[in-house]
Amino acid sequence: MTGKAKNRQTSSSSYRVTSASIALILVLSLGTILAGCSIPSSGLTTPTNRYALLIGVQEYASVRDLSYPDDDVTDMKAKLEAQGWATATTLVNSEATFANIRTQIAALSADPDATILVYYSGHGHIDVASGTTYILPYDVTITPDEKLITPAMLTTWIAAVPAKHRLLILDSCFSGGFTLGDGTVDTAQADYSRMNYQTLDKGLILGALSKFGSMVANNLSTYGDQEVLALSASGSEEVSWEADSIFHGVFTYYLLEASDFGDADGDGYVTVNEAYAYTKKEIRENWNIDYANSFYPDEWDFLPHISGGTGDLVLFDNPGP
Repeated sequence: MTGKAKNRQTSSSSYRVTSASIALILVLSLGTILAGCSIPSSGLTTPTNRYALLIGVQEYASVRDLSYPDDDVTDMKAKLEAQGWATATTLVNSEATFANIRTQIAALSADPDATILVYYSGHGHIDVASGTTYILPYDVTITPDEKLITPAMLTTWIAAVPAKHRLLILDSCFSGGFTLGDGTVDTAQADYSRMNYQTLDKGLILGALSKFGSMVANNLSTYGDQEVLALSASGSEEVSWEADSIFHGVFTYYLLEASDFGDADGDGYVTVNEAYAYTKKEIRENWNIDYANSFYPDEWDFLPHISGGTGDLVLFDNPGP
């Protein structure tokens, strides 16, 4: 992978990457781990009442612009509609104001049996003093802090929508702050680097594997009502990236690719857990190792996170090369 890359951190952020707090990291091939863990096809359904809201902010009113959130939204919309989602409403650039995002989330569904998805591609921000992370609507201001969307705010909006299943996907810097709820079990730390992985002892790696297995078991154990199932591009202390070579955010590029190649058990479905495993593996192998470390220090590596929910969901149907 070649070409210019840009991180999705606001230029006004005072965030500084640190790695001293890292204690436990999993960077083994999670695709292999998950290959036998997804729900068999008899436990999966693909209802017609699936509704998505896709938000992409490339051009901001008061912070540094990005290059590819509109492409992320355009291709995600096409993919979801081709995979059986009933609707994929978009808010792009100046449409994606704080008020419009809140209004459109509330309007996603009136069906208590529905599946809803909120996807966001754009800037993330972190308050260093408090550790709070945010996503940024079009009309945000950083100084003074106005219209920043916090994890508590966003998950409250989503949880208030009548639906049986709720999914949140974020392609932004520091988005792991939105996947750190009660009961969360994840194996990638808030700040990941390949260098630290190489120096970890075997005991820590085995502990990470055990922890990841517990999360998978919990996620696949029931199929009833659930909290918001969240998938983030990066850790709560990491930037995420977009690249000219792929015309996308790196996370979104591999997430879209998972629809064709992420069906680990060959049952005709790509679940959220399978998409997460595929995306995480591809970012590690094709970005963190092959690309990012050719141009940038190791601390600019990143890995996706997953948390929340008590059951797996079908994200893409009938995948194939």
